[in-house]
Amino acid sequence: MNNKILVIVGPTAVGKTHVSIELAKKFNTEVISADSMQVYKHMNIGTAKVTEEEACGIKHHMIDLIEPDEAFSVSDFKKQAEKHIDNLLRNHKLPIIIGGSGLYVNSLIYDLNFGNVKSDEKVRQYYVGYYNEHGKDKLYDLLKKVDIEATIKIHKNNVKRVIRALEVCEMTGKKFSEMNTNIRKPSDKYECVIIGLSMDRELLYQRINKRVDIMVESGLIEEVQELLNKNYDRNLVSLQGIGYKEVIDYLDGKISKEESIEILKTNTRRFAKRQFTWFNGDTNIKWFDLSNLYDIDMQINNIYEYVLEGN
Repeated sequence: MNNKILVIVGPTAVGKTHVSIELAKKFNTEVISADSMQVYKHMNIGTAKVTEEEACGIKHHMIDLIEPDEAFSVSDFKKQAEKHIDNLLRNHKLPIIIGGSGLYVNSLIYDLNFGNVKSDEKVRQYYVGYYNEHGKDKLYDLLKKVDIEATIKIHKNNVKRVIRALEVCEMTGKKFSEMNTNIRKPSDKYECVIIGLSMDRELLYQRINKRVDIMVESGLIEEVQELLNKNYDRNLVSLQGIGYKEVIDYLDGKISKEESIEILKTNTRRFAKRQFTWFNGDTNIKWFDLSNLYDIDMQINNIYEYVLEGN
C-alpha cells in the first residue's frame, strides 16, 4: 500500500472505536491511537480505552505508555507513533490512526513547525508548578500576555496544551501561534486518507450522557480513588482531564456525586463541540454520517470502498 495511512477522526462517543476495529478486520491491520489521555497507565475507564472484548483481537498501539505524572509532548507522540506506522507499512499493512486529539492527529498528517521544539523539563515543570499553585485561569492569563492569538485555538481547560504553548514561547522566543501557520500544510511523508465520523448533535449528546452513566457503573469513581490512593497529585495535568477532575471534586467533598456526574456530562458535551469545531475546519476530511445506527455497517463498507478506490 506504499505510504498510505487511514486516519479516522471525530468527536468523542461518535463510534470511532467500533468503526476502526471493523475496518482493521477488513484490512487485516492494526490500530494506532491518537488520544492524548490514553497514553496514561491506570486511567482506563475515564479515557474510554478499548477493552479486550471490544478489540476483537485487533492490536492497538500508543496506549498505556507513561505514568500519570510523566511528561509526554506532541513531539514524543509523533516520534513513537511514526515507528508503528512505518513498521506496518514495511509489512504492507494499512496503518489506521484513530483520534479525537486534534493536535496529535495533525502532528502525523501535517507539518507542525513547533513539533521539532524539544521539551525542556525545567521550563515545563515551572509552568506545571505555576498551574498547581495558581490554577488554570492564572496560567491562561500568562499565555494571553505572550501570545493572545494562541488563546483563540487553545481552550483554558486544555491545561496540557496551554503549558506546551508557554514552553515553546519561552524556549524559542517566538509565538506559539506563529509557529502553527502551516498547520494545514500536508506532510509529504505519508499519503493520508482522512475520514471524519459525524452524527446528529442531539443523538451524539444522548450517547455521551449514556456513556458517562456506563463509566460510573463500570467503576470510574473507584478508578479515580485508586489513582489518589497511589499518591498521584490531584493537580497533575493528567488528573485534570475530563472524567477525572469532576470525580476528584466529588471525592474531595466539593460537590455531590450527582453533581459530579452532571458536570462530567456537560463538560464532555462541550469537549465534543470543540472537537467538531477543530475538525470541521479541515477541508481534507471526507465525512461519513453515523446518525442512522442501523446503517453503520453500510457506512463502514462505504468507507472501506472509499479507501480502496484511492478516493
